[in-house]
Amino acid sequence: MGIIQGIIVGMKEIWAHKLRSALTILGVVLGVAALVAMFALVEGMFSGWRRWVEETGGLERVAVTPTWLPTAQAPYRRIRRGMNLDDMVALDNNIGGISTFSPEIAIMDATLRYRNKTVQVDLRGVTAGVLPISSYEMGSGRFIADLDRQRRSRVVVLGTYPSDELFGMYVDPVGRQIRINDEPYRVVGLLKHYEAQGGRGPRTGNFIDWKNQVAFIPLETAMARFQGTRDISTLNVRVSDTSRLPVLIEAMQNVLFHMHRWLRSVQLRSQEEMLNRMSELSGAFNVSLGLIAGISLIVGGIGIMNIMLASINERIREIGIRKAIGARNRDVLVQVITEAVVLSVVGGLLGLAVSLLLTKTIGTMLKDTMSQPVIRTWPLLFSFSVSVVIGIVFGLYPAIRAARLDPIDALRYE
Repeated sequence: MGIIQGIIVGMKEIWAHKLRSALTILGVVLGVAALVAMFALVEGMFSGWRRWVEETGGLERVAVTPTWLPTAQAPYRRIRRGMNLDDMVALDNNIGGISTFSPEIAIMDATLRYRNKTVQVDLRGVTAGVLPISSYEMGSGRFIADLDRQRRSRVVVLGTYPSDELFGMYVDPVGRQIRINDEPYRVVGLLKHYEAQGGRGPRTGNFIDWKNQVAFIPLETAMARFQGTRDISTLNVRVSDTSRLPVLIEAMQNVLFHMHRWLRSVQLRSQEEMLNRMSELSGAFNVSLGLIAGISLIVGGIGIMNIMLASINERIREIGIRKAIGARNRDVLVQVITEAVVLSVVGGLLGLAVSLLLTKTIGTMLKDTMSQPVIRTWPLLFSFSVSVVIGIVFGLYPAIRAARLDPIDALRYE
C-alpha cells in the first residue's frame, strides 16, 4: 500500500465516523476562534487608543498642569503660585523646540442658552493655538482672533453638540447670539463634527464625542468675566521634533521649576508616555489572552490524540491484515497522521470562519467604542498554523503506536 493509498484510507476513516470526527473538530474550532477573537479584541483596543492619542494632539503634544506639592515641599504651599502666561513666555524665550502654545482656562458649570433651550458643555477660554495642538478644525465661520482677545470680546466658537442642542442639527449658528451664564455672546464659528464611525447622527457610544461637546471663548474674556485672575488651568505645548521629546521635557521642567520659586507645583505629561504604557498593556493582554486561547487549542489537540488512540484500538486487526499483505510501517504512519492533520486543518478552517462571525458579533456589541475588534492577517495565519501543528504533534504518538504494531499480535487481537 503506497503513501497516497494511506492518505485515501485515512480520509475514508474520517468520513466513516462523522459524529466522532465532528466532535473532535469542535475542540479545534473553538480554540482557533477564541485565539483569533482575542487578538482582534486586543488589536482593536490598541487601535482605539492610538486614535484617541491622535484626536488629542498626537505625540507632539505635552500638557503642563498644576499639581500638589510633594510632601517635602508641603511647608512652602503658602508661597506657591498658580500657572499663568508668564510661564508660557518663559518657555518661549528659553526653549527653541516648541512650535505652538495653547494656554487654557476650564470653566465649570457653564450654561449656554438660546431662547428657551439650554445646554451645559465644556466651556474653555483659549487662544488660536488650541486648533493645531488639540487637533480641532473649523466647520464654518472663523476662530477666535487676537483682536477678540485684546478687546475681551464676548464671542464664542461652538462644537456641534451645543449647536445641535440649541439650534437643531445641520443649522449653521454663525452670527446668532446666545447667552452664557446670562451674558450675551455672539457665535462666530462652528467646529467640525467628530464621529468615530459613520456620519453625524445620534451620539450614543461615539467615543470621541467629547470633541463635539465644547465651546471656546477668548482666553482674556474668560479671565475677566469668569475667573478674575491671570491663572490658567492648562498649558498645552506642541513640540516640533518628537525625537527630542525627552530632552525638551527636561528643559521645560527646569524652566518651570525656576519660574515657580523652585517648587514642584506643575507636572508635564506627554502623549508618548501614555502610548508606550498602552503598548505594554496591549502586549501583556496579547500574551495572557493568547495563552488562555492556546490552552483551548491544546485541549482540542488532546481530543485528537484521544480519538486517534480509540480509533487504533478499534482497528488493530485491520492494521494487522494490511501489514500482513504488504503495508509498510510508514504507510500506516501516514494513514493515521493524515487523519489527525485533516481533522486539525478542517477544524482550523472552520475556526477561522467562526472567528470572523464571533468578531463581528463582538464588534456589534462594542459599536462605536474604543474597543472595536480589528482583524489582521497575521493572527489568522498564526492561529491556523498552530491548529495544524497541534494536529501533527498530537497525532504523532498514535501514528507511531499504530505503525509499530506487530502484524501477528494484531491478527490475534480480539
